[in-house]
Amino acid sequence: MSEKSQFRIPTPFLELLEREALEAYPEECCGILLGRGSSPGEPIAEVSEVAVTPNSASDRREERYAIDPKLVLQVQQEARGRQVEVLGYYHSHPCRSATPSQSDLESAWPEVRYLILAVEAERVTGVKCWRLSEVGETFEEVDIGYS
Repeated sequence: MSEKSQFRIPTPFLELLEREALEAYPEECCGILLGRGSSPGEPIAEVSEVAVTPNSASDRREERYAIDPKLVLQVQQEARGRQVEVLGYYHSHPCRSATPSQSDLESAWPEVRYLILAVEAERVTGVKCWRLSEVGETFEEVDIGYS
């Protein structure tokens, strides 16, 4: 990517994600971010909905998350009816930074944004957004705007 992509999330949604991350601690929380994607006329993708989902990882939920593929499909189908799309996914990193892990890299999809919340015992210590690089071997940080 030659230009740094941008991502806007309304403050009430960010507050919801922070509550979810704190409630799930010491395990990872996760969910789906929906809204309108960026386009040539509007370079900023904006979140308009959040689907909170259970972490369905079978083990090591303090360092991994999984979202049931059937649930992802259901959310995608329902979103189409409302003329919104899946912009990306969010999850928390308990006792770790808001940077992607090797596990995150191995399961990442191109053109999808990943919002990560770093969480300590009683507070969120960082929020960053990432997107898989064009080569698919690393992540690139995405600027976050709050509204």
